[in-house]
Amino acid sequence: SVITVSESSRGDAIADFGMRPEQFAVVPGGVDTDVFAPRGPRIPGRIVTLASADVPMKGVSILLRALAALPEESPAHLVVVSKLTPGGATERLVHDLGVGHRVRFVHGLTQAELAELIASAEIGCVPSLYEGFSFPAIEAMASGCALVASDAGALPEVVGRDGTAGLLVRAGDPGALTVALEKLLCDADLRARLGAAGRSRVSRQFSWRAVGE
Repeated sequence: SVITVSESSRGDAIADFGMRPEQFAVVPGGVDTDVFAPRGPRIPGRIVTLASADVPMKGVSILLRALAALPEESPAHLVVVSKLTPGGATERLVHDLGVGHRVRFVHGLTQAELAELIASAEIGCVPSLYEGFSFPAIEAMASGCALVASDAGALPEVVGRDGTAGLLVRAGDPGALTVALEKLLCDADLRARLGAAGRSRVSRQFSWRAVGE
């Protein structure tokens, strides 16, 4: 038997490697819901994403373009948990879009520091063009962040397709992501509902207790 983390990954392995459905058991990844948890007041306008900045598949360029399209008076600012390559494509894009004052890159965080950072954000974002699962998604949801994610790979499976625990937007579409971000930034009640529903979903399906069971 082969363990994989999502039905999406299972389907990809069957299609790409000719494996048989009966070979697989699907066991999702898990998150420590005591470490990744709401921690009180959030910083207005803060968006956080955990994604390798210079790996195109992770969609950071899509998120940067979406951020650049938000109104200048918006409190939106982005913290990217990733090491930035000096002179690389992402650094150049930040400069070209003129969003340097709205974006900060951080890396080398401990798990406690990472959990604190995520919990300080109003919005978590996973803009990937493909995900076989997504630990950043469940960490943001466990932290009570309102989540917006692309509809690529396993993300609909993780976030939920009905939109009650997180917003899904078309992968690779910065305009759709801008609309979703603006909607969340302007609606505290919606953020609160999504944050609570996301944490509840993770507790039921992706806590280590749920995964173990």
